[in-house]
Amino acid sequence: MKETYTRFRKGLMSTLEVPRDLALQESLLTVTGSSDLCIENYKSIQFYSQENIRILTRKGKICICGKSLRIQYYTSDEMGISGQFQEIVFEP
Repeated sequence: MKETYTRFRKGLMSTLEVPRDLALQESLLTVTGSSDLCIENYKSIQFYSQENIRILTRKGKICICGKSLRIQYYTSDEMGISGQFQEIVFEP
Protein backbone atom coordinates (compact mmCIF):
# COMPACT_ATOMS: atom_id res chain seq x y z
CA MET A 1 0.00 0.00 0.00
CA LYS A 2 2.79 2.42 0.93
CA GLU A 3 4.59 1.63 -2.33
CA THR A 4 1.45 2.46 -4.35
CA TYR A 5 1.04 5.74 -2.47
CA THR A 6 4.68 6.67 -3.11
CA ARG A 7 4.33 5.94 -6.84
CA PHE A 8 1.10 7.96 -6.98
CA ARG A 9 2.70 10.89 -5.17
CA LYS A 10 5.74 10.91 -7.48
CA GLY A 11 3.49 10.74 -10.55
CA LEU A 12 1.35 13.59 -9.29
CA MET A 13 4.44 15.62 -8.45
CA SER A 14 5.76 15.13 -11.97
CA THR A 15 2.43 16.02 -13.60
CA LEU A 16 2.03 19.19 -11.55
CA GLU A 17 5.73 20.06 -11.97
CA VAL A 18 6.16 20.55 -8.22
CA PRO A 19 9.83 20.64 -7.14
CA ARG A 20 10.90 17.31 -5.63
CA ASP A 21 12.23 18.80 -2.38
CA LEU A 22 8.94 20.60 -1.74
CA ALA A 23 6.64 17.70 -2.63
CA LEU A 24 8.55 15.04 -0.67
CA GLN A 25 9.53 17.39 2.17
CA GLU A 26 13.20 16.69 1.53
CA SER A 27 15.94 18.94 2.83
CA LEU A 28 17.90 20.82 0.20
CA LEU A 29 21.61 21.46 0.79
CA THR A 30 23.62 23.90 -1.29
CA VAL A 31 27.36 23.71 -0.65
CA THR A 32 29.63 26.41 -2.03
CA GLY A 33 33.25 25.29 -1.88
CA SER A 34 34.24 23.92 1.50
CA SER A 35 33.17 26.92 3.55
CA ASP A 36 29.51 27.84 2.86
CA LEU A 37 26.38 25.74 3.26
CA CYS A 38 22.69 26.57 2.92
CA ILE A 39 20.11 24.12 4.30
CA GLU A 40 16.43 24.46 3.37
CA ASN A 41 13.47 22.55 4.84
CA TYR A 42 14.90 21.64 8.23
CA LYS A 43 13.02 21.18 11.51
CA SER A 44 15.41 22.27 14.26
CA ILE A 45 18.98 22.67 15.46
CA GLN A 46 19.75 19.71 17.70
CA PHE A 47 23.36 20.52 18.65
CA TYR A 48 25.67 23.44 17.94
CA SER A 49 29.39 23.96 18.62
CA GLN A 50 32.36 25.28 16.65
CA GLU A 51 33.28 21.71 15.63
CA ASN A 52 29.85 20.06 15.17
CA ILE A 53 26.37 21.10 14.13
CA ARG A 54 23.52 18.58 14.12
CA ILE A 55 20.33 19.52 12.27
CA LEU A 56 17.07 17.60 12.59
CA THR A 57 15.11 17.18 9.33
CA ARG A 58 11.87 15.39 8.46
CA LYS A 59 13.84 12.41 7.14
CA GLY A 60 16.61 12.19 9.78
CA LYS A 61 19.65 14.18 10.87
CA ILE A 62 22.39 16.08 9.10
CA CYS A 63 25.71 16.26 10.97
CA ILE A 64 28.27 18.83 9.89
CA CYS A 65 31.80 18.45 11.24
CA GLY A 66 34.64 20.91 10.78
CA LYS A 67 36.44 23.88 12.28
CA SER A 68 35.20 27.37 13.15
CA LEU A 69 31.62 26.42 12.25
CA ARG A 70 29.14 29.25 12.61
CA ILE A 71 25.45 29.64 11.87
CA GLN A 72 25.32 32.86 9.84
CA TYR A 73 21.52 33.10 9.74
CA TYR A 74 18.41 31.01 10.17
CA THR A 75 14.72 31.36 9.52
CA SER A 76 11.91 28.87 10.04
CA ASP A 77 12.87 27.00 6.84
CA GLU A 78 16.40 28.06 5.81
CA MET A 79 19.81 28.24 7.46
CA GLY A 80 23.27 29.41 6.40
CA ILE A 81 26.41 27.86 7.90
CA SER A 82 30.03 28.88 7.35
CA GLY A 83 33.36 27.44 8.45
CA GLN A 84 35.87 24.85 7.28
CA PHE A 85 33.80 21.75 6.51
CA GLN A 86 35.46 18.38 6.90
CA GLU A 87 32.45 16.09 6.76
CA ILE A 88 28.69 16.19 6.13
CA VAL A 89 26.86 13.05 7.26
CA PHE A 90 23.21 12.08 6.72
CA GLU A 91 21.72 9.86 9.44
CA PRO A 92 18.29 8.19 9.14
